[in-house]
Amino acid sequence: MELLILLTVLLTVIAVAKVLRAKELVDSFKDPESDPISPAEIKTNAFGMLVWGISFLALVVWMLVEWNKYLLPTSASAHGQDTDMLMNVTWYLIFAVFFLTHIFLFWFSFKYRHDASRKAFWFPHDNRLEMLWTIVPASVLILLITYGMSTWHDVMNQDEAEDAVRLEIVSEQFRWTARYAGDDKVLGEASFALYGKNSVGVATKVAMENRIVECEKTIENLIKDSLATAALVEEEWNKGEKLSDIKQSLRNYRANINRINRLLADYEVDATKYTAGADDLVINSDSIYLPKGRQVIMQFRSKDVIHSAYLPHFRVQMNTVPGMKTSFSFTPIYTNEEMHNATDEEGKFFTGYILLCNKICGTSHYNMKLNVRVVEPDVYDKWIAGQTKFAEAYK
Repeated sequence: MELLILLTVLLTVIAVAKVLRAKELVDSFKDPESDPISPAEIKTNAFGMLVWGISFLALVVWMLVEWNKYLLPTSASAHGQDTDMLMNVTWYLIFAVFFLTHIFLFWFSFKYRHDASRKAFWFPHDNRLEMLWTIVPASVLILLITYGMSTWHDVMNQDEAEDAVRLEIVSEQFRWTARYAGDDKVLGEASFALYGKNSVGVATKVAMENRIVECEKTIENLIKDSLATAALVEEEWNKGEKLSDIKQSLRNYRANINRINRLLADYEVDATKYTAGADDLVINSDSIYLPKGRQVIMQFRSKDVIHSAYLPHFRVQMNTVPGMKTSFSFTPIYTNEEMHNATDEEGKFFTGYILLCNKICGTSHYNMKLNVRVVEPDVYDKWIAGQTKFAEAYK
């Protein structure tokens, strides 16, 4: 039915365009000295503009009502109500200005259509009007920005709860990996120099020593490849591009070993931040669990390019940037089942909480997702107790 309506509208637009084109051709045969458009045509066009304006505004109202079910449901986080209020205030202002200006636009197009008996009033400048439409919008924007900054400050500077859940989300093309703080409630140190079998680079002494062994084995293989490739270059079987790539990889792995040795030297000075990661829980799954009613402190890192961690139902979004840590905190207030029931009552759609990448990061960006399950605290505690600690999984 909707496709049929769309085709009907499209064919109507094409038909009108053809009729107007035919009229242009007919008008081209008129006497050049005659009036190119008659008063009746002017009135018809002006009336048509008014009808189009009313139809357009009515269509906007219909879309706002009919498509409201496709918008996000009620916020599933404690701070989301403040965020939604800020968004609603912004929308109210935008729609008020939109409808007011368009009503004047279409009405004036009709009221002040061309009339040979009426002379236009020359109105070059008025300082009072200039001040009015400069000061009023500027004042409204200043108030709106102040309100927004105040809301952002309140959201970003929440006090940390004693029972807060700490976890880290590491992004890479095109997946997310989660790491929960262990019994000590502290996320251990991590480094990009340790990426490999250690998917999120947790920096324990064992992990650092194992990574050096991995790098040394890779260097041995690269040296063999470089010798074989060099022989091919000498015999003119290879132009040397691959040899250059191998040499660059050798430099990178040797530099990586130097970085890890600096980490080991730092470990001898202060081992606390490196031992903290031993009880962390690395979740290699397409789902993570969060407890209802407890503060969640999320830390973000990226392994390759800039991504954007977006949890729409919790009104959370934060860029994940290579070489730095970013963070956000929120408190889930509805389990998945409760949100299902709430959205059914609102007449909206809900298929589950999800973590998305909201910044185009490559060919499979659309598929970079992580399911989020919000459960009761006792269910969460049972699930977290069943996860394997990093020191046990990575030996």
